[in-house]
Amino acid sequence: MPDYEETGGHGGDLQAASAEFGLRPTEFCDFSSNINPLGPPPGLVEELQKNLAGDLDRYPVPQARGLRSALASFLAVPAERLLVGNGATELIHLLLLWERPQRVIIPYPTFSEYERAAKLVGAAVRRFPLPLQATSPLKEAEIKGLLTWGDLLVFCNPNNPNGFYYAPEVILEIIHEAGAKNVTVLMDESFIFFTGKPLQQAFLTRDYPHLWAVASLTKLWALPGLRLGFLAGPESKIQELTRKGDPWRVNALAQRAGLYCLNKLDYLADSLRVIQVEREYLLKNLRKIKDLKVFPGEVNFLLLRGEREGFSCEELYRFLAARGVLIRKASNFPGFDHRYFRIAVRRREENERLLKELNVFFG
Repeated sequence: MPDYEETGGHGGDLQAASAEFGLRPTEFCDFSSNINPLGPPPGLVEELQKNLAGDLDRYPVPQARGLRSALASFLAVPAERLLVGNGATELIHLLLLWERPQRVIIPYPTFSEYERAAKLVGAAVRRFPLPLQATSPLKEAEIKGLLTWGDLLVFCNPNNPNGFYYAPEVILEIIHEAGAKNVTVLMDESFIFFTGKPLQQAFLTRDYPHLWAVASLTKLWALPGLRLGFLAGPESKIQELTRKGDPWRVNALAQRAGLYCLNKLDYLADSLRVIQVEREYLLKNLRKIKDLKVFPGEVNFLLLRGEREGFSCEELYRFLAARGVLIRKASNFPGFDHRYFRIAVRRREENERLLKELNVFFG
């Protein structure tokens, strides 16, 4: 099995699971990666196959110009404020390499790549806790107090791994305070599309001189093998980063896929309906398992905690993987112990399969 340093502790490593448990990658029902349960939009594979020869033997369009323009229209954001990249993770690392912060403030528990990117540039890191209960308030005073120490603040909304969404007005005061203290803010809104909230509420549409927003399109359109995401920021800085950065950051197939997906608005509406229905179905049935604590998020995944004495997510992971079901062990998130794990929201037949196996494990 690849170790944590190689994989970052992320889910979706079907090759490693296949080698360990003796099943083909296609035999796994993968709840460890939180992508759109409907898969890529209908017709996308055929579109890529039809244009494959032409896309392979020529360079991609520099800076994904056509895709960037179409994405700007979709988001109602000026194209000059957008940089399209090879997934949100690549852009998180790119931004920190560009900004070169010395002290980074990061919440916990949250996505591991912020701290990995900070360490890559040699920055010191301080963490602040996020509440695990959706009804618990954000500790704004504590976060504001850390702004005097740091020069870059990271916030993930909705947060990964618990799926909690904070209303913009809850975070806005912190962002304004950061600007007053000359602290850059990176807002990760990779899962904002799964909430069904109006995009006008998202920070990626807001133009502040110290604010950057990153979002994944990989998860929204189920393109983990291609990788696609974007960074929104101050126009002057985006333009400088564009001029000095890699002109072919996004390959031709990913650009074509992005352009195709942006025209499939019915697919997005169907995806949101399925996710909402299936999330509620999972919540209802997971709560019937007495040895499970369920954290009800608002996106396409759920955080869970085993309550039985001696429970270990490692034991559950191995039990399920041997039966062809993969979950995401969450014990490597700062602030979590061996009891925590995360599952994606998938289609009904897959969700039923997971629930059946969980009931067997917990008796």
